[in-house]
Amino acid sequence: MRSRIYLIVALILMSSIMQCGKPDNTAIGYWDAALALISDADYKGAIVQYEKLVRHYPGDSLAAPALFAIADVYKNNLEDIPAAVKVYKRVMKKYPATDRAANALFMIGYVYANEAKDLARAEKYYRRFLKEYPQHILAPSADWELRNLGKSLDEIPELQTITQGEK
Repeated sequence: MRSRIYLIVALILMSSIMQCGKPDNTAIGYWDAALALISDADYKGAIVQYEKLVRHYPGDSLAAPALFAIADVYKNNLEDIPAAVKVYKRVMKKYPATDRAANALFMIGYVYANEAKDLARAEKYYRRFLKEYPQHILAPSADWELRNLGKSLDEIPELQTITQGEK
């Protein structure tokens, strides 16, 4: 009888140990798994976990941030600008009522201006941002970007004192 109890306890402990480190199949589980993968520089693995979160829990409060995080990983870590823009557009389409949609629209303009150097598209998205979100916290930044689109740092009056000090 005692050996059966030890066996059951051992099986329960083994099962618990085997589950450690594995993401649970919840939104927060996928989120945490993605963050762990990012800290290990496994960016493609992180994208997979974020995508699972969005697919299985599209209404969860973490879904829009997860989709936005995918775009950021493409932009910042994988340096895949077309993929980043595509995912930012997904954020806007799938979660239009969230603040992430506004941020995604701004980021599309930013990416076109500063990464892709496609000033015409950047202008289009910044203008759209200002039209749709004139009171948003990023509106002054979008306006500033539009006024300085295509200018070098030396051509921007607010930055001239900074760049002159470096010479």
